[in-house]
Amino acid sequence: LEAKISKAGEQALAIELGLIEKLIETICQNARAIEKTADSLDTLDVAASFADLAASRNYVRPIVDNSFNFNITGGRHPVVETLNTSTPFVANDCDLNPDHQNLWLITGPNMGGKSTFLRQNALIALMAHIGSYVPATSVHIGLIDKLYSRVGAADDLARGRSTFMMEMVETAAILNQASDRSLVILDEIGRGTATFDGLSIAWACLEYLHSANQCRSLFATHYHELTSLQGKLPALACYTMQVREWNDDIIFLHSVGKGTADRSYGIHVAKLAGLPDDVISRSEQVLALLEQEGKTARITKGTDLPLFQLNAKPQPPKKSPLQEKLAALDIDQLSPREALDILYSLKDLSRG
Repeated sequence: LEAKISKAGEQALAIELGLIEKLIETICQNARAIEKTADSLDTLDVAASFADLAASRNYVRPIVDNSFNFNITGGRHPVVETLNTSTPFVANDCDLNPDHQNLWLITGPNMGGKSTFLRQNALIALMAHIGSYVPATSVHIGLIDKLYSRVGAADDLARGRSTFMMEMVETAAILNQASDRSLVILDEIGRGTATFDGLSIAWACLEYLHSANQCRSLFATHYHELTSLQGKLPALACYTMQVREWNDDIIFLHSVGKGTADRSYGIHVAKLAGLPDDVISRSEQVLALLEQEGKTARITKGTDLPLFQLNAKPQPPKKSPLQEKLAALDIDQLSPREALDILYSLKDLSRG
């Protein structure tokens, strides 16, 4: 019996190896047909995915030709509009036409949507070039040879490169390589260093993009001084993210319009982020002094600005009605029926 079992195992292994060799031989004989079938399935899969996406999200077929046009009507960000379903996405137009003005300088408040606007236009251009429908009402884009972006903050400390150094390395690569057929998006160039250094670098980069690269570009900045270049650079157009003030508060409209912004509302955003009230009031105090004395004012004298003083001890955050009701409960004294009733009331309270 032992001999039969041992022989059966060897025979099973031999049969298995024979089948595998036969399968490999058959695949090799039909390799070309299998490759063609796989390629066809790849193409079908991509086309079907694009079609499903276009139908479900109301995408439009773009026009891509050999012109230098970049005309997007009603453009949307394909990711942001999907993730944020509570409020409708605000669509915006973008027309970077070399015959008119192919370099847009975009100013506006923090949280106003500048970065989203830059990225959505780059993504629409990318989607159009890979054969997909795009999130817009209509799109006409001339062929783009390279897409360059300098957005966000990153460092490479292992190689001794700071955040600002990485920003400058990436900006240098863009300015040295971009052609008139390229699309460039730049977000907050020069923000990683001192104010006047950063402003000078951003100023020079804007002029170089206009005169040397001559490419279709979106340049977002908080350096409002750059808007003075509009009359000096014919291809430069100034646009801003629109905002409205209402009852000592601001409303972000997330829409792009012609014009310039004179404020960034950074303190308002800091307040929304939850900075202590004393820090916010102190920031407003310093800002008022700087605006009164001018942007070149030096705060070096103790008599010019009083030292930071807390008006009161930090107050604990105010409890919500839900937290107050939970804190008032004596769990050990509750009957099962009372506990169930409280759960229902807490659920209603959380909805309100």
